[in-house]
Amino acid sequence: MREPWSKNKSSVLVMQELVVNADIPPLKVWVHNCHLQDNEEADGYEAGYAFAIQSFKGRALQFHVLFQSGAHFRHIPLHWLLNNITACETYDLERLQLWDCFSYRPVVTVYDFLRDYSCNAILKDKRSIHGKYWFTIDWLPDSDDKSCSLLQPDQNKCAHVILLANGQIACLPTNRIAFKDAYFVGNKPDPASKRYKTIDTIWQAVSCERWSVANTDNTYY
Repeated sequence: MREPWSKNKSSVLVMQELVVNADIPPLKVWVHNCHLQDNEEADGYEAGYAFAIQSFKGRALQFHVLFQSGAHFRHIPLHWLLNNITACETYDLERLQLWDCFSYRPVVTVYDFLRDYSCNAILKDKRSIHGKYWFTIDWLPDSDDKSCSLLQPDQNKCAHVILLANGQIACLPTNRIAFKDAYFVGNKPDPASKRYKTIDTIWQAVSCERWSVANTDNTYY
């Protein structure tokens, strides 16, 4: 992680704005004891509630979890979490999250229209799994002078966090999710057949090519 302290023009040390943490809708989860206890052969699961995320640039998404024992764990990686313990086939982290976190400044949104919406999640190996929408993450640039590609429309990505039917959780961009329902989309979505293209235009309402400042003191000009 980069050094969080920097000098401004007056040579005074200031703390750069690193957010890292963001609240999420609480969800009951289970984590296998072999990940939590000092015993790699430990059996069984411990129940808890995932209540926040951590976003470290260049790392996989991580969670805050309060366990039934009263312990609060940070840095719980995505692939350790189960939203139910009936899962038979599980997938590794590389398949569950397509891209690492893009910055230290995550913004979590729960779109009311998409809340609990069913979908097909297309994993990295193109396998399609039924799932349900949980929340969405966007990333802000870490600073005005270090926006990297986050402000470029063809590179900027959000991540929908999806509760998979196999019990795991996925973190995937919009082009890896096909939403479905019984009244609008139907139960066999196929957005790939539409041959959609990436919108890469930077749209600005203010342009000096056709318009200029009015030379008047009138309020309504």
